[in-house]
Amino acid sequence: MTRGQKRSLMRRGHRWLGLVVALLVLVVAGSGIVLQHPQWLGAVQNEPLCLAVDPADPDRMLRGTHWGVEVSTDGGRQWREVAMLAAPTDVGRILFVSQGTDTVVYALGTASLVASSDGGRIWREVPGPAGELLFGAEFLDLTVSRDGALSLLTTVGQYHRSVGEDWSPVGVPPEPARDWQRFVHDLHTGHVFGQLGRRTAEGGAWGLILLTVSGLVLHRRVGSRRQK
Repeated sequence: MTRGQKRSLMRRGHRWLGLVVALLVLVVAGSGIVLQHPQWLGAVQNEPLCLAVDPADPDRMLRGTHWGVEVSTDGGRQWREVAMLAAPTDVGRILFVSQGTDTVVYALGTASLVASSDGGRIWREVPGPAGELLFGAEFLDLTVSRDGALSLLTTVGQYHRSVGEDWSPVGVPPEPARDWQRFVHDLHTGHVFGQLGRRTAEGGAWGLILLTVSGLVLHRRVGSRRQK
């Protein structure tokens, strides 16, 4: 085999290798986007996980699901999703708490806590203990006193927060267990950095797909010109 034939074989092998790698990049980026939108795969199994009745209106109910919170105004016959900027996932606890003349609603997911001071129409995120989400900790249960003090049970210990103060551990928290599989999954989808992280990860995946496809198109055009 001559030197020219070897170079031609190497170029051909390089092109095929580049094509295979490009396809793998498209698969990885595309799957990352689909993880952000599981509803694209068809009907999403969104079973209810908990139920709470509005003390001011027995026909009005809130229930937690895998993907957020749903509300019913007819005693549970029909349900609709409650719109939130950053809905918690796997909501296993919803509490109506009377605080003075107001009623505050809390919804606890496995990685976030949200609250509403208007009965569940407008929600805000309640910051959790600093650093817990980064290590894959999960929120397990929540209690709220009438004066607004929060007690949060997590997989790395119990935390308490009085009104106007920061979270503090109750007792000596155990060493956090590292759930590396969950951490890698959340890192891949951007969940580890919250709503902004999810949007950034999805934007990066779309950019990677665009870059790969445009590179393949340019490569084919250059190859066609050389053949001419």
